[in-house]
Amino acid sequence: MPTLKDFFEDLQNREGQQYRELIHSWSPELRDSIVSAFEKAVSDVDVKGSICPIKPRSTNQSAGNQVEKYIVPKLDSGLSGFSISKCRGSGYPDQILIQHTPRLQIPLEMKATSKWNEKDSNRRVITSSSKKLRRQFAAPIYHLLLTVLYSKQEEEDYAIIDTIRLDFIEPTTTVNIRLEASVNHKILVDGYHYSKTI
Repeated sequence: MPTLKDFFEDLQNREGQQYRELIHSWSPELRDSIVSAFEKAVSDVDVKGSICPIKPRSTNQSAGNQVEKYIVPKLDSGLSGFSISKCRGSGYPDQILIQHTPRLQIPLEMKATSKWNEKDSNRRVITSSSKKLRRQFAAPIYHLLLTVLYSKQEEEDYAIIDTIRLDFIEPTTTVNIRLEASVNHKILVDGYHYSKTI
């Protein structure tokens, strides 16, 4: 299967862009500092078990979007040494994880799901264009996927936050390619990248 590095090379070629490295390998030190910051935030601001209001008759996609909007300020308020900011413009990534010292901006894609199945092969689009990455990020460019897992009964007007999963996407992370790069639960579980469930 192709990797995200392969995808970015082909993508820039299709876009007529001069090649630029758009994904770099995570250093264990940076990865560990992010894990520690998120573990502390999840604990300090009581993320797990918190109640996210959901509008009546919301679709699964709408509920997921509401969970994402709920969780960002909650996590951000508890992060130390990092902050989460909206990434301007449409497309990938949704957010930026900002390391304060030394200053570093990391593409942060947020997803939310009520069902995590290791064998699930439904696509989760990560990126389809290099424009936003090329415009807003400088090397080294690391990629972080944050998935919020939540519980919700169909008739309830709220979701309960169960856990947060961080996937530290590597150049060697395999992806499905259509006109965008995507992953699925199975690829994330089987991937050759570090992940941490908090």
